[in-house]
Amino acid sequence: MNGRAVISIGLLLLVIHGGLWTGTANPTSGAAIEQEAQTPTGQFRIVSVASNVPINGTGNLSITFENTGEDVSNASISVRSPNESVRFGPSQTARKQVGNWAAGERRTVKYGLLAEEFAEVKNYPFEANISFTAGDGSRRRAGPYTFGVQPSERIRLERFEVTSISSNVQAGDTGVISVTVENTGRDVNDAIVSLRSANEQLTLGRSPNASQFVNEWSSNERQTFQYRVTAKNDTVGGSYPFSLSISYREEGTRNRTEPHLIGIIPDPEQSFSFDTLTSTLRVGQEGTVSGTVTNEGPQRAPNAVLDLTSQGENLSPKETEYALGSLDAGESTPFEYRIDVSDSADRGPQQLSFVVRYQNQDGDPRQSKPLDARVPVGPRRDEFRIDAKRASVEAGSTATVSLVVTNNDDRTVRNIDAQAFVDSPLTINDNGAFIEKLEPNESATIRFDVSADGGTLPNAYPMSVDFQYDTPDGETKLTDTYEVPIRVTAPRQEGVLSFSSGTGRLVAIVVLAVLLVLVAVFVIRRR
Repeated sequence: MNGRAVISIGLLLLVIHGGLWTGTANPTSGAAIEQEAQTPTGQFRIVSVASNVPINGTGNLSITFENTGEDVSNASISVRSPNESVRFGPSQTARKQVGNWAAGERRTVKYGLLAEEFAEVKNYPFEANISFTAGDGSRRRAGPYTFGVQPSERIRLERFEVTSISSNVQAGDTGVISVTVENTGRDVNDAIVSLRSANEQLTLGRSPNASQFVNEWSSNERQTFQYRVTAKNDTVGGSYPFSLSISYREEGTRNRTEPHLIGIIPDPEQSFSFDTLTSTLRVGQEGTVSGTVTNEGPQRAPNAVLDLTSQGENLSPKETEYALGSLDAGESTPFEYRIDVSDSADRGPQQLSFVVRYQNQDGDPRQSKPLDARVPVGPRRDEFRIDAKRASVEAGSTATVSLVVTNNDDRTVRNIDAQAFVDSPLTINDNGAFIEKLEPNESATIRFDVSADGGTLPNAYPMSVDFQYDTPDGETKLTDTYEVPIRVTAPRQEGVLSFSSGTGRLVAIVVLAVLLVLVAVFVIRRR
């Protein structure tokens, strides 16, 4: 077989399109796809389909969908083959979790595919359905979306046949291409299996080609060869061409096959997303930013750490790293950051930027694209609410002023030390009070004995109170000063029978006794 004939066979598998080799599996017409777009929040469309499975072998199926509707969450894509000739290993169905899916976003899923030896080079109908959670919380399903998958002719390199092609290469990372080849002829030795990249997106390290060596290769024996490949960040879904050739020695003679093109389908870039993001941040206070981070896949993310990389000059996080642990594809885990907001901050939305650091399949450190989040910062709010009870005193006397103190924060605070201060004409006998603990919205009453000078004019006079307390993380804070008005009233001594004070009552009793005596004397004399 000459080189042109072999290349022609390879072209049955792949079609060149703008530098990207797309497999012969094609979606059906737009009308068939749009037919399922019944719900505004559930519109999707197939962008591209690619496969590289040979007859009597295994390969991959890659499908790229676009969400043309609204944001959805907890999405999954299930694919079904009605025909046993081309299927997903032992099953005719396969499913991939894709998690959160923003409007306008494209998501690529990849499945392992098998074509039986009795399969034909023709389009086999497949259908896909997308299950998701809509914005109103209801569970919905879109589809079916139909498309065809066409296996290629057997990939034969003269006396050798490729029976399996797979890869775990991700966009923006390095992975492994695995090619399984069967020796369908006689025994050979000193075989060299060479793979050369025929595209710019996937490269074999710094060299365009790589080789594997087999000392002895028996008849009907299958050998699997692995090659490390790096994919650029802008690699998109589809099938990318590589040239495979084998040189070998048989009965002392060195032979070499003609090169044959095979297609490699990379995985999409590893991605993460946020969900249920909430903020308790307020100007001049410490609050929290919490939420859920999801590994959107396609691979597992070992030892993942969420890193807060940018927060602005008015926000000061207690910690910038949050350990997420190892996350499987589609798995979610909660996180929380405690952040101080400065007094000079403005209320309103603030921009935070995060990245997820994790390890790839080889244990090498990797970092996600930035995850930006807008979080609200509320207006300033006092740490405590103060409600004064019986906050009045007569001039020249002493009264107990009761203050109901309520924890206005979202956290439990402890060791609350209250200090009260007044100026003349008021005085306080003991200006300190203590509260052991206050839960959020819990209240306690503190009391101060306040005196007013005898000549004090009736009016409202200020009593200043501040609080020192401990936060849950052990930090001691001091509040701003609270002003409590103390009302001073005039002594009630204007009337003859005034009982406004002890002295007044005594005078009234004496006067009353004298009057009674005078009346009695007058009555006796009249008789």
